[in-house]
Amino acid sequence: MTGFKELPQFGDTFAVVKNEKVARQLVEKARIEREKAAASTNVTGADLLKMMSQKQDAEAFNVIVKADVQGSLTSVMDSLRLVDTGGAVTLRIIGSGVGNISENDVRLAANEHTIIYGFNIDLPPAVKQLAARDKVQVRLYKVIYELLDDARESMESLLAPEVVETQVGTLTIKGVFHTSKTEIIAGGEVTSGKVTAGLLVRATRGAEVVAEMELEKVQRQQQEVKEVFEGDMCGLSLKTTKKIQLEEGDKLEFFTRALVKRTLG
Repeated sequence: MTGFKELPQFGDTFAVVKNEKVARQLVEKARIEREKAAASTNVTGADLLKMMSQKQDAEAFNVIVKADVQGSLTSVMDSLRLVDTGGAVTLRIIGSGVGNISENDVRLAANEHTIIYGFNIDLPPAVKQLAARDKVQVRLYKVIYELLDDARESMESLLAPEVVETQVGTLTIKGVFHTSKTEIIAGGEVTSGKVTAGLLVRATRGAEVVAEMELEKVQRQQQEVKEVFEGDMCGLSLKTTKKIQLEEGDKLEFFTRALVKRTLG
């Protein structure tokens, strides 16, 4: 059969009618029914919960998908939609079709900051030149799992890194000897873990967080040391950005803070 402006979808039916007017009426009726069906069946309860809980600042990952045949195109798009991002990244398929990547695909991708995925197809030289000029990323694959792995990695790159804190030790203040806008000199007993110069410090008084500081120096028996362990007494030189009044009995938590790349679940 020839003459299609658009390729038929799986499950579409064919009907023979007496004239073009009736055919157009049937086409319009079918289009309206498809839209109603999509609105009522595509959004599941889980989808609604996901939409409700999704953050407003979720990143968008825009793609155009082209494939050699309709079956491949459907498989690729369905598989892409199944990639679970936990609501952190929104997948948007802004264009799709059967056949080689065209200049129109590149122009659309350039306007929408989109990646073009091609499955079992070629990239004509003229289109390749246009993509290079417009800085559009075109990625061709012949194995669907490799395409999906690439899409997952690309979505992960959009995730903001996670701030991870690791506690190293704790200490109870036994005395405060000097306080200024930039430094506190105090002493205390290490109650867990160890204390090492260079660590971040969080001071707490009961349930209240008093301040965050940085540990510049550690002393034991009036000598500067690299680290002090649980059960030992030590002196501390704490770097501050404002005048902080520590008190005897305050707790100090020593920790590291790092940015860790997030991954999709």
